[in-house]
Amino acid sequence: MERGCVMENKKKIAILSCFQDFNAGYSLINIVRDQITMLEKYGHEVTLFVSEVCSKEDFDGFKNIKKLVPFAHLKDYRSMHDLTEDHKIVSQLTCAMLIRELKDMDIVFSHDWVFTGWNYPYAKGIMDASPKLPKIKWMHWIHSIPSPMYDWWDINLYGKHHKIIFPNSVERVKVAEQFRGVMEDVRTIPHIKDLRTWWDFSEDTIKFIDRYPAIMQGDCVQIYPASVDRLESKRVREVILILSKMKKLGRKVCLVICNQWATGTQQKQDVNRYHQIARRNGLTADEFIFTSDFCAEYEVGISKRMVRELMQCSNLFIFPTREESFGLVVPEAALAGVTMMLNKSLNMMFEVGGHSCLYGRFGSFDDTFKIDNESNYFTGIAQIIIGRMNQDEAITAKTFMKLRYNYDSLYNRFYAPIMAESELWDNTPPQQIEIPATLSMKKPNTPSLIVQDDKGNKKIIEFQKGKAN
Repeated sequence: MERGCVMENKKKIAILSCFQDFNAGYSLINIVRDQITMLEKYGHEVTLFVSEVCSKEDFDGFKNIKKLVPFAHLKDYRSMHDLTEDHKIVSQLTCAMLIRELKDMDIVFSHDWVFTGWNYPYAKGIMDASPKLPKIKWMHWIHSIPSPMYDWWDINLYGKHHKIIFPNSVERVKVAEQFRGVMEDVRTIPHIKDLRTWWDFSEDTIKFIDRYPAIMQGDCVQIYPASVDRLESKRVREVILILSKMKKLGRKVCLVICNQWATGTQQKQDVNRYHQIARRNGLTADEFIFTSDFCAEYEVGISKRMVRELMQCSNLFIFPTREESFGLVVPEAALAGVTMMLNKSLNMMFEVGGHSCLYGRFGSFDDTFKIDNESNYFTGIAQIIIGRMNQDEAITAKTFMKLRYNYDSLYNRFYAPIMAESELWDNTPPQQIEIPATLSMKKPNTPSLIVQDDKGNKKIIEFQKGKAN
């Protein structure tokens, strides 16, 4: 897991789980893994709590683990009144552990502790510990749609510093109702599904992306392997011009040249010349990148793995090369899932690329082709590419998922705002977060609607025989 950047408002965050091992086939394991990676990158101090019988000492290199959650032979509870004597002891031990271990924490994430019947003894431990930990803000993840109406599904049993977290907003009202609350009691945070963790990117690739975030954030991203001595024959200039037109058409763009042999004075001058071309055409230093810019070690080139991982972040490959016998980079880029624009002036491109690519005429070693108006021509090429990308469901889905569910996007759009907002939970008027005990005792499975009046008071409307009572 990446260890990372520092932020001023660093939080101490506890993640509560019942993990007894870290089997990657269990989806919740990967959810927690991504959360830890993200939170640590943004400077937070994270502690993962697991079962006292957990068989592992570290979690993909993460070692801030406390094996302190009391072990229990679990029972799928349907009512809080059924708690067995041995599980009452588990709840008491959980309560004591939470009070002891969480006293210095700022935020606590729990995963399914307040949801599944199997975890009710631990939920009871949170209920009892919460009054003793008045400064902590609690965020309880629910990973499935709640459908029954258990008597212990009651957010009001926990207190004003507790929120339910659900991964979609469509069922937010349903979740609030099932937990006898209102929408104010539920926050939406989508799950992380980041290329860097899903594909197990190397630390080198992750550090490179951290330095050039447009690789993850761009609408149109191309990775172009090219040796410095072949920048002209690979027509890097023409790719720059097309990307600059795409930017003017409203797209966020990024072009990375995975270059080799930028070791001599002349080669470095050539790299600088292409940077100047990019700047003159409106591409910034964060939008047009040579890998050799990152560090001296990369001047001779980067690893095959790093090239492949960067290509996984791309969705576009423009290849106006002047001369080629095959072009290995064509199938390499295509296997990453991109929109292809190949050079129509090279007949062999049809053989290598097949008939599922776009083709534009750029001229070649045996096809003299002069562009009369480069600005208009490359604007037209850019429009054709954008049009094809917009119509390709695979490309639009890949781009949407990459942009929306990467951990930087989710942290800045969801986690950071909700964690900041939690500071205001102390100032929320009591009538907006509490409900009279008599109102929380509605019978299970009674259809109802919980509403809030203009003064913030909660009221349960129960429906029986077609009318509201």
